[in-house]
Amino acid sequence: MNKKQGYKRHGHEHRDDLAGEYRWGDLGQLLLFIIFIAGMISDLFIFRISNQWQNAFPWYFRLIIFIPIFLLSGFFGQNAHKKIFKEQRDRLEVIDTGVFGMVRHPLYLGSILAYLSFVILTLSVVALSILIVVILFYYYLCRYEEDILIQKLGNDYKKYMIKVPMLLPGLKVRKK
Repeated sequence: MNKKQGYKRHGHEHRDDLAGEYRWGDLGQLLLFIIFIAGMISDLFIFRISNQWQNAFPWYFRLIIFIPIFLLSGFFGQNAHKKIFKEQRDRLEVIDTGVFGMVRHPLYLGSILAYLSFVILTLSVVALSILIVVILFYYYLCRYEEDILIQKLGNDYKKYMIKVPMLLPGLKVRKK
């Protein structure tokens, strides 16, 4: 088995309660965010590829759908960030309370929901296609980090994986 070392960003090196993450994860997220914004803006104002969809669904209807999804993204993201980085534990352990009892990667789910909310608001086909790449990248990050957690926490994390879905709340987890 390939042993993966979890990278700890500057300021978190001393934290024994953090397993680590993919070294280029933050840079990848930043680049995809920039590409997403650039693609969405170019679709809306330059190429106007999605005009027909935008005319079919009034902006106020899209806004009604956008708001709860965007707020839900904030709920998952904020609660996960607080639990991971603001609360310090004595040692590395499985966190299975709060949003971590709903999905194993609530921070990534929050990010995906934020992207999705803007795709719904703008109905941008370009942004939708970039969102697919974003989801694939987050899936890769999830798998990478889970390999680290399995190495460090063993059966405790495997049991957690059986109980709690990766990214989709309420999704039945397959027994391994």
